[in-house]
Amino acid sequence: MGKIVLLEQNVINQIAAGEVVERPASVVKELVENSIDAGATRITVEIKESGLKEIKVIDNGSGMAPDDAKMAVARHATSKIRVADDLNTVNTLGFRGEALAAISSVSRFTLMTRPADAVAGTKVVVEGGKLKDISPVGCPCGTQVIVEDLFFNSQPRRKFLKSPRSEAAAIADVVTRFALGYPDISFNYYSGKRLCLATYGNQDIMDAATIIYGKESRDRFLTVSYQEDGIKIEGIVSEPEYTRSSRFYQSFFVNKRLVRNFLLSHTLESAYQGMITTGRYPTAVLFIEIDPSMVDVNVHPTKSDIRFSDSQLVARVLYRGVNSALASFLQKQRGFQVKVEQTCPHQEPATHHTRERRKYETEPLPIKMRPIINRSFPEELQVRDADLQVKDDDIVKDSSVNRHPFFQEMRLIGQALGTYIVAEREGSLFIIDQHAAHERVLYEKIKAKWQNKKVFSQKICPHRILLTAEEEQLYLENREFFQNIGYTLERETANRYFLITVPDQPHTNTDQFFREHLDLVRQAKEEGDTAFNIKEAAARLYACKGAIKAGDRLTQAEMHQLLVQLDATDHPDHCPHGRPTYIKITDFDLSRWFHR
Repeated sequence: MGKIVLLEQNVINQIAAGEVVERPASVVKELVENSIDAGATRITVEIKESGLKEIKVIDNGSGMAPDDAKMAVARHATSKIRVADDLNTVNTLGFRGEALAAISSVSRFTLMTRPADAVAGTKVVVEGGKLKDISPVGCPCGTQVIVEDLFFNSQPRRKFLKSPRSEAAAIADVVTRFALGYPDISFNYYSGKRLCLATYGNQDIMDAATIIYGKESRDRFLTVSYQEDGIKIEGIVSEPEYTRSSRFYQSFFVNKRLVRNFLLSHTLESAYQGMITTGRYPTAVLFIEIDPSMVDVNVHPTKSDIRFSDSQLVARVLYRGVNSALASFLQKQRGFQVKVEQTCPHQEPATHHTRERRKYETEPLPIKMRPIINRSFPEELQVRDADLQVKDDDIVKDSSVNRHPFFQEMRLIGQALGTYIVAEREGSLFIIDQHAAHERVLYEKIKAKWQNKKVFSQKICPHRILLTAEEEQLYLENREFFQNIGYTLERETANRYFLITVPDQPHTNTDQFFREHLDLVRQAKEEGDTAFNIKEAAARLYACKGAIKAGDRLTQAEMHQLLVQLDATDHPDHCPHGRPTYIKITDFDLSRWFHR
C-alpha cells in the first residue's frame, strides 16, 4: 500500500472549514453577508456564551425554495456565479459556495427559510457535516440560521480560541462595521438577553455613526464625495482634531464589501499629513465603488482582503477625495483658501524616514499656527527657590543618575520658536526639544510611582459615558487594568456607564481620555505580543498629555530646571516614543556650513 492516500470526507470538510470559520465572529460575518445578498432590510444577530453555545442570524430577505435550501449546505453550491468569467464581475458578498457547508461541518446547524410566495417554509438540519433532516416548517418570510455547539467536533480549533469576552468583542466588531457599512439595513445585536446595538436602517450613515460612536461624534465627521476615472469615493472621515490612537476605527468597503487593506489605510493617513501628530489616526467609514473587473476578491477564503489591478489609481483617487473634504473643512473653519494636493504620496510603508522626507517633498495643508500660551506651568517646572535648586522629590530616584551632570552644565542661550531650548557646551551647540525632554522626565516619574505600587486617582462628578458593544467587552475583559490605573466605572443600563474616578493625570476630555486607554488595550491585543506592556503605553500617554507643549514660553530658570530634571533620568537622549530629545551641532559642522 502506498504512503499517499485519499482523506476521508469528514477530514476534508474540517480542513476546508478551518479556512473559512476561524472563530465565532467568522460565522457571524458569513451569515450576515448572506442576509445582505438576500436583500434583507432587517437583520438580527443573537449569541449565547460568546457564540460558542449558539449563534442565531435572522433576516427578512428573499428566502429559499425547498430545493435551494437543501442545496445551500452542499460544498461549492452557490447562486452567485456560474462560470469562471463571472469572477471578474462579482457584485455580491458571497460567491464561493463554502460558507454554509463549512459552518455546518463544525456545528449543529439548523436552517429555516421561506420565500414570500410560499405557504410553508423549509427546515434543514445538519450535524457535523451530515444531513439529518429536511422537512416543511412554519416560519416568517426570510431566513433564520441557528449554529449551536460550534467546533464540537473540532477540539483543536476550539482549544485555540481566545477568552469568551474576546470572542464576544470580535462578534460585536463585525456587527458594528456592517451596521456602519449598510445604514439602509436595521441591525439588532443581542448578547444573551441584552440588546447591545440597534440601528434605524434609515440610510443615514451619520445616524449609524452617532449610535455607535456616541452623540459627541456627530458633529466631528466630514462628508466625502468624490469621483474620478470611474472610481467613486463616498463616506465620512473625522475632523483633524478628532483622532484615535489606533487604526481600529477605520472601515473600508469596496463595492460594498468590508475589507482590510494596507494601501487604503495608508492613503487615508497620508491625506491627513501635516494636520495630525505621529501616532494618531483618523476615524473613517469610506465606500469605494470601482469596476469589478479591476478588483480581485478571490484572494482569500474569508474574502477579507482584495487586490487592485491599478493600486496607484485607487490610492490617488482616495487621497484626493479625502484631501478635498479636509480642504473644504479648513477653508470654512479658518476663512482662507486651502490648496488641495493633486498628487498622492508614493505608496511605500510609512517609516519614520519616509514621513520626515515627505514633509519636504509634498506641501502640507496649511494649519492654524499654535498661539503662544501664557499659563502657569506644571508643578514639575515651578522654580523652587531663588538659587534654582530642585527639590529631591522632583528628581527620579536611581543610584546611577546625576553622577555625571551633562545638560545642567550647559550655558543657556535662550528659547527658539517657543519650542526649543538652545544651549552650548564644550564647543558644540545643543538644540533641545522641550516637549520631548519633559515627556522623558514625566515618564520616568510615573513609572517610578507605579513600581512603588502607588495609584493616583481623582473623584469626579459622575460622568455618563456610552460604550459600543465592542468597547464594553474590551473594558470588562480588562477591568483589573483600568482599576489599577485609577478608573472606577459603575454600570447604568445596557452599555451606559458612569465614570466615578479617573487617573490623576492631566486631561481635558474625560470621554476621550478613557477611550484612549481602550485603544491601548486593543493595540496590545492586536500586537499579539505577550511582552507588550499596557501600563508602559499608559505611562507614555500620561507623559505626553502632561508635558509642556510647543509654543509654551519658558523663563531662563524654568529651562535650567528642566535640564536638571532631564539629567536625573535614566535615558535622557530620547522621549518615551523614541524621538530624540536634542540634536548636537559641533563647531566643525558650523564651519563647514559657512565655508570657513
